[in-house]
Amino acid sequence: MVRVMIVTFSKGFKVLAIISLCSFIAACSDYKEVNQISFAIGVALDKEKDGTYKATLQVVNPSNVTSASSTGGQGPAILNYQGQGRTIGEAMWKSFEKLPRPASFPHLEIVVISEEIAKEGLLNALELFDREPDVRLSTAVTVSHNASARSILNALTPLNKIPSNSLISNLENIKKVAGTGQSLTISQIIQYIKDDGQEVAISTVALPKKQKSTGDLSNLEKASPTSPEIDGTAFFKEDKWVTWSKNHEIRPVLIAYNEMKSSYITASFEKHKFVTARLLTVKSKKYTTVKDGIPYLKMDVKGIAEIEEIKGLYTLENDKDLQPIEKCVEEEIKKEIKKMIALTQKYQTDTLGFGKQLSFQHPSQWKNYRKSWSSLYQKAQTEVHVDISIKTAGSRTHSNQFQRGETQ
Repeated sequence: MVRVMIVTFSKGFKVLAIISLCSFIAACSDYKEVNQISFAIGVALDKEKDGTYKATLQVVNPSNVTSASSTGGQGPAILNYQGQGRTIGEAMWKSFEKLPRPASFPHLEIVVISEEIAKEGLLNALELFDREPDVRLSTAVTVSHNASARSILNALTPLNKIPSNSLISNLENIKKVAGTGQSLTISQIIQYIKDDGQEVAISTVALPKKQKSTGDLSNLEKASPTSPEIDGTAFFKEDKWVTWSKNHEIRPVLIAYNEMKSSYITASFEKHKFVTARLLTVKSKKYTTVKDGIPYLKMDVKGIAEIEEIKGLYTLENDKDLQPIEKCVEEEIKKEIKKMIALTQKYQTDTLGFGKQLSFQHPSQWKNYRKSWSSLYQKAQTEVHVDISIKTAGSRTHSNQFQRGETQ
């Protein structure tokens, strides 16, 4: 290394001194080239009929990632290696044995757990990843439904060369745009399970019915390729899967935790008239108390929406014309929340976190009822209030379906 030093003397003379210094940079002892490591980006866990576990490890195929084509080079951008064992840990190690290079986990993006393993318990499924120091606890977790976890992880899609990335993007997009998806990280799931008064809900992923193989390169050549779909939500009691619901029914959970980014809702407001509204912002507050051994649960929801479409003849001349639409949207959201509460009460799984709210608002009550909260929650009285304001009707006041001869 060469350093140039300019020294200024008091008499105004400047002397340019060049001092050459040689330094040596010591190489890191644990440094490895990219082509010496197998970067794991996804893991799928399945339970076999003989009671053993099968782990599928998805690693990046570097030579096929950088190409401009959708599949990279002459093959897929990923490679899947499988191992089978009596425990999940043994199955994972069996998959490591098949790798041509040591596995690296700092870039792991998603863990897909099969429905069978989820019914056994999430804590056992995630223990290996929680213990492994190289695994980021911010890694996302999802559950397969009516399909093996490996078939979900194996699906090749044209818009994203790496299935794990595609799955993550799908989960994030459906939550952000439609408000009908929920993925949690390893650390979030463990924290939810360990904390009292709240339970886990995770989006499930399935393959379309009558689908053919999604792991073949031929799937990338179709205009309508087969790809995994977010089809619903798995609800857990403690760490075990207890029930499942359709896709949009996760929305009350996002509302309850103020995680709703955006969503849409369609409701009937008059005979043969429907409105589709986009929910721009939705905020909620929960209140929980116990009187004479009976929990009282209350949720207040406020939001702003805009009209996307009106089916049927209807004119918006003033604010009064918006009231029937606001009311029907409010009733639809209220119905969804009440339905979700009833579902979770049936299975004694407080997914909306009312018990957690009781521990904040009335710590002394929670201390008395914490151990019996699941059974108490099942017979709780509920009250839901929803207030939605229509911010804008778009760029028109009339429905497109106006009578012939009318002006707009």
